[in-house]
Amino acid sequence: MGVTSVCCLASRVWARHLRTQAASQLPRGSHPRPEGRASAKVVLPLTEEDLLKIAGNSSRQMQLLESTKESHSKKTELKSIGLKEKGKKATPPPLPPVTEDNQFQRLAESVTPLCEVPYFKQLVIKEKECKKILKELSHRLSKAGLPLHRNLKKLPCVLEPTRPSPELIGYRNKDEFGIHFGVDGNPKTVGFFVGRPLDPEMVCVPPTFLVNMREEHKQIAQSFQKFIRQSPHEACHRFDTGGVWRNLVVRSTATRKKMASVIIHPQEMPEDAIQEIMKDLRHYFFNGEGSECELDSLYLQACPHTRCTREQAPYRLVAGKECITETCLDLSFQISPDSFFQINTKGAEVLYSTVKEIAEVSPVTTLLDICCGTGTVSLAMAPHVRGTIGIDVTTGAVEDAKKNATLNNISNATFIAGRAEKVLPQLTTELAQCSDVVAVVNPARAGLHPKVIRTIRKCEAIQKLLYVTCKPEGFAMENFVKLGSKNIKSAKARDTVPFIPKYAVPVDLFPHTTHKELVMLFERAEV
Repeated sequence: MGVTSVCCLASRVWARHLRTQAASQLPRGSHPRPEGRASAKVVLPLTEEDLLKIAGNSSRQMQLLESTKESHSKKTELKSIGLKEKGKKATPPPLPPVTEDNQFQRLAESVTPLCEVPYFKQLVIKEKECKKILKELSHRLSKAGLPLHRNLKKLPCVLEPTRPSPELIGYRNKDEFGIHFGVDGNPKTVGFFVGRPLDPEMVCVPPTFLVNMREEHKQIAQSFQKFIRQSPHEACHRFDTGGVWRNLVVRSTATRKKMASVIIHPQEMPEDAIQEIMKDLRHYFFNGEGSECELDSLYLQACPHTRCTREQAPYRLVAGKECITETCLDLSFQISPDSFFQINTKGAEVLYSTVKEIAEVSPVTTLLDICCGTGTVSLAMAPHVRGTIGIDVTTGAVEDAKKNATLNNISNATFIAGRAEKVLPQLTTELAQCSDVVAVVNPARAGLHPKVIRTIRKCEAIQKLLYVTCKPEGFAMENFVKLGSKNIKSAKARDTVPFIPKYAVPVDLFPHTTHKELVMLFERAEV
């Protein structure tokens, strides 16, 4: 076994050790040990022989590894995802009920399904998924009339191996917890939902053993659960059934500065009642039992909808600092309750370095950062380019981006609030005078609006485009096709030159899950 394999094995053993430690600190009888888990304490470092002896080869691990082999027949694959041979959807098999005995195992399978797969194997799995996505893109672009030069692997462009995350355990800097019935029937259980949303058997399970979550996040969630269980207000499971307590969002930095945001449904409550809730939260977390969490910042948002922007429902500072500060690529970023920041800070450094590398920017490059959010890409690239222009429809995000530019003494970054399809045409004349224009888009999972794609195609100054997405198989695929299609329906963009995929790099920001970021480089086709 090589060094890489030993390191991967060590991360799995360490994850089991964390779970075992946590279990030993809970009251006897609070939950049984999940089946198949090692109960002995593990002290690292261990020899390779010790690691092999402790890790063993559980049936669960073997099933996960076998499921990734390409030798599986089509019939087996279809059966595993609940589809009939003709591709029609079949009724999904019923899931076993979540019980006191299996709740933590079921949560781990849902949130971190690859946690028992060696890390090097996780990277291979994600590379294979990206390969399937690129093959599908190649097929669709060929049908759309774009001439492609496929490589020997029938891909439309070069695909790099997945770039690994520098951190594997406790890497998440943000977690959002729900409130629902636990397996014991308590309606004020804080954690993650297990089961289908419309299933009456769905329950909420505490995050006690999740290996990708920081221990302080778990502590804050547990403390908040104690608080709401002492509160006279009910939990809000559904808007039409009343209740107040809805969600808890916890954020932290590399230096372990911590922020919590409590989300409630106001339910026609008068202002003085909301103020009373804020007073109770302030006392509990800063003077009472919850002070052991050592929060640096605590907010409350009274949101009557599924989600609210700061304009719809402002975040009210309950106590502490207005923001916490994170460092990424030697830059400082102020994090407010609704700031967008990549979930894995060290992984984000790999992501932004990858963008810079394959974009091949230079001191004469003008960077267009479309969907710029709080300006992380713009500010990370600013020292290496002539200037950056960030565009985002969310006014609050643009305000945060400007503050972050000032915080880092960056003067060549401009941020504009507005829709890209409205802002870009206003920049056409200025961009035409630039010798090298590179666009970067990093949209939400819903992808870019077709109008934005058409505007990008019409902006002739843009010769190179980098598309960053955490869900390339979803709406991003439709964006890829529209970028490269020659048979485009829109009269406004019909005569524009399409973009051809040139390079793809998966970056793992989500170890132990099936998710990944994919950086796609597109260049204008030769006329």
